[in-house]
Amino acid sequence: MSGSSRLEKPARSLGFALWLAIGFAAVTVVSISSVGMLASLGGRETQLALDETREVSYLRQVSAMVQMTYGIGPSWERVEPVLVDLTSAMPGPMGRSRRLQVRDASGRIVADATDAPPGREPPPVRRLLSLRYQGEVVGSLFGTMPALTPDQLIQLDSAPVAMTGPLPIDPQTNMNRALLGGAGLGAFAALLVGAIFMHPLTTGVSALRAGAQRIAAGELGARVKPSGFAELAELAGSFNQLAESLDRQEEARRRLVADIAHDLRTPLTVISGTVEAMLDGIYDPNDHVHLRSVRDEAGRLARMVNDLRALSLADAGQMRLDLVAVPASSVIEDACDRFATRAADCAVALEPSITPGLPNVRIDPVRFAQVLGNLIENALRFTPSGGTIMVGAHLMVRADAQGALGVAMSVSDTGPGIPSEALPHIFDRFYRVDQARSPGGSGLGLAIVRTLVEAHNGTVAVANRPGSGAVFTVWLPIA
Repeated sequence: MSGSSRLEKPARSLGFALWLAIGFAAVTVVSISSVGMLASLGGRETQLALDETREVSYLRQVSAMVQMTYGIGPSWERVEPVLVDLTSAMPGPMGRSRRLQVRDASGRIVADATDAPPGREPPPVRRLLSLRYQGEVVGSLFGTMPALTPDQLIQLDSAPVAMTGPLPIDPQTNMNRALLGGAGLGAFAALLVGAIFMHPLTTGVSALRAGAQRIAAGELGARVKPSGFAELAELAGSFNQLAESLDRQEEARRRLVADIAHDLRTPLTVISGTVEAMLDGIYDPNDHVHLRSVRDEAGRLARMVNDLRALSLADAGQMRLDLVAVPASSVIEDACDRFATRAADCAVALEPSITPGLPNVRIDPVRFAQVLGNLIENALRFTPSGGTIMVGAHLMVRADAQGALGVAMSVSDTGPGIPSEALPHIFDRFYRVDQARSPGGSGLGLAIVRTLVEAHNGTVAVANRPGSGAVFTVWLPIA
């Protein structure tokens, strides 16, 4: 038999369900983090753009109001109250204090306003824009505009009209772009993390698939190394057990074909040789001795065919049983009556031993007669002349977890017994303890016994008697 007879114990590891949960959690965290990170960056960029646009608008408004107020005189006298109102009307970005300052053409401070809390140093200012009256520069506006760069201030000072167009960055477009980028990054990260977490699963499944393909191709010695997840390791162990079972069944099938061929060859050879001898005139066609040998071999073939048919029906689950309630004592008595003459011819005593008052058992009388018949036939084959075969029945509690009460029917003999190494195989098909000591046996009788007993929801066991002989015990539930 090919393949390893010892299966590797499945490796234990992190459970697939827990690993999958961790993988999903990791994918979710990475995806959300990626989207959140890019959305945050996009939001920050959008906020900066909004601050920049607001500052430009505010700066244009302040410069326009200051220049309009100066033009009333023209004078700087009314500028400071206006500057105070404009400073308090809009705080600086991110809640910072705002400070505005106007200086005339000579650099003298003519107005200074801040919304800084009392006691806090006002923020430093920088030059922002030129203030003009009738096309000429009359002063400068200083202040705090953190959102605007020096280049933007130069551009605003030199070409203020150019700054009145659309926002430098459209907030909605920017946010959509950030979300799409985050989704793309999250999808890539999810695929990467998913591939890492799914690699052990795909590796194990690929190994199982390769093993199944080898089995399908007829390589019954193929085995899979249990590894990876506990569930996959157990599945690999089950796969190896299945492959081992298929290997054993294939070996048994080959032995079965060889045994059937051998057992068919012997009677066919006898029948063919006898008939040819009669046709050649060697044997008298009316010689009853040789005719009986042909009849006996033909009967042996018929019994073998019937036994094989019964086993095939049982294997296919198509064996029909016509169950009826029958007294257990009558089953034993009928069996002894049927084999009384045969036992006498063999000079063997056939003795019934029945416990009084036994209940009924539910059996198919024809099928169960075959069970006891095969057991008695087997005992007659190995019991020497002058020996005894005991056919008994008594109540017995089945030795299992349920401990059900039933009737035990036994057939024991005073033959040589069964070798201990043969006991585990005695009910196997075509198994014979000793070919030389079992003339005429096909090796199917005891296999039929086990099949029919199990079909009756019973059990059958064999053991050697103390001293000598073997005892077969059939247990049946009470009807």
